[in-house]
Amino acid sequence: MLVLEVPGWGETRMRVEAELARRGWTSATSPADADVLLVCGKPGEELESACARLWSQLPGPRVRAAVITASDVASTLERAMDELLDDARHHSDARTRSRQPAKPRDETAHTEHAAPGDSVESTEHDVDMAMDMDVDMDMDMDMDMDMPMPGGIPLASGGPDRDGLEMDVLHVPLGPVLPHWPAGLVVRCVLQGDVIVSAQAEILPAAAQPIGDGLVAGDSGRSVDDKRRLAVIRRSDAAASVLALAGWSFAAGRARRIRDAVASGTALLGVAADLDKLAQSVGRSWTLRWTLKGITVGDTLAQAENGMGQSGSETVRGRLIGWLDEARRTARDDKAEGAYELQDPLALQRSLLSEIPRLLNGTDIATARLIIAALEIETAPVTQTPQSRI
Repeated sequence: MLVLEVPGWGETRMRVEAELARRGWTSATSPADADVLLVCGKPGEELESACARLWSQLPGPRVRAAVITASDVASTLERAMDELLDDARHHSDARTRSRQPAKPRDETAHTEHAAPGDSVESTEHDVDMAMDMDVDMDMDMDMDMDMPMPGGIPLASGGPDRDGLEMDVLHVPLGPVLPHWPAGLVVRCVLQGDVIVSAQAEILPAAAQPIGDGLVAGDSGRSVDDKRRLAVIRRSDAAASVLALAGWSFAAGRARRIRDAVASGTALLGVAADLDKLAQSVGRSWTLRWTLKGITVGDTLAQAENGMGQSGSETVRGRLIGWLDEARRTARDDKAEGAYELQDPLALQRSLLSEIPRLLNGTDIATARLIIAALEIETAPVTQTPQSRI
């Protein structure tokens, strides 16, 4: 199952992950290995366009489903299973779906080049043009000429490298659908080789405000106990993402089980011992220390001391340890009401988005994903009024 989370539907996505684990179903990492595309929430126009492209890439038999509230997760998965076993449905889908891959929005059509189904005259035109190219060696051979994009994939262009040589330049968007990635976030990267040389970040919004999602920013009417539970859930979920991206799937699974136990109503003191064990394992792991060595978030979080909680942790590993320490303290101690308040979440969101280009410059994609996970960017709709910090 390939899960697409819409900004604001974090609780629904977590409930889906918990239900998949309970059933023993597998989460897909790409459209190629997915049977079901499950959309959590109501996507806006741009995010819906991404959903449609993902849907076109799923091999058959395939099912698309949507879940709006966390309470509907189990019934939605049951319907998806029934539809996946419906042979007549899939035969009809196979007859009607396009045989051509979906084209990117920025791809332009070139009628002068041959493609599957083109006429013989069109193909002969291409052959003549190729012969002319061989004869005229003085013509411009840059990749900017009207060359078709094979399979809809743009070709690399050239650009100057830091050592004065020319390297291929690729434009690669990260998101909005990646495992362990903030909902709706798109980072448009420019790569030279495997190094990011520039990046721009934006959030693709939802079509509507989520209703009944316990993780939506802006609900200031919660009790202190509810805020404590949400704090443990959020920290455990963030820790699971970093651990999974670092390659420690066992520890990531432990963090998710703690998160799901708290979400299902387990007493906070009941998970405190598990949090202690997980924090100790993470802190003592030399493999994890070497895996995350040198990966920093700079001083970005220092200006958000009240908002992010761990302003002194400038490394990804430090952020991870800080989350687990905060979760274990929260599970044991009652904090004052103001300890869970975020003064200006909208300004914090904008600040983190504006820092992404600087933080990702000079990194590879794997490192960039760890940095994004460590920032724990809140993509849910927020306002400038005081919010609950969860």
